[in-house]
Amino acid sequence: GATAVASPEEAHALVMKLTNGRGADIVLEMVGHNQQTVNDCLSLCKIGGIVTCFGVPDDQQYQDFGYGLFFRKNITMIATVFPDPQEDFPEAVKLIEEGRFSTAGLLTHTLPLSRVNEAFEISSDYKDGVVKLVIDFSKE
Repeated sequence: GATAVASPEEAHALVMKLTNGRGADIVLEMVGHNQQTVNDCLSLCKIGGIVTCFGVPDDQQYQDFGYGLFFRKNITMIATVFPDPQEDFPEAVKLIEEGRFSTAGLLTHTLPLSRVNEAFEISSDYKDGVVKLVIDFSKE
């Protein structure tokens, strides 16, 4: 699981510090809609590492893709769109329940369904330090 969390501005320095300048073995791109995040992932990845892209791109072509960095670091890039809910979600829940994956710093807000409009505003405007927001259907 995640043992450290950083803002985008702090990420590079933190990853390099935690890996003794080597870079991360695996970097997950989960934002999409922003060409720079793919390049940020390339810079965070170690030589011979893996970047897995979950984020949905807005553009058909990334004009500013850091191909030189991708090539020189011999990075494997994996695009994934469709998780298998029958296979992936139970395993993810199990890892969280067993404490093997921490959501600390990731799931920053939980609001009931009755406050869904406020939740959308917080998320879409990145208010109050939101990273990921959960709508809890069991609370009203």
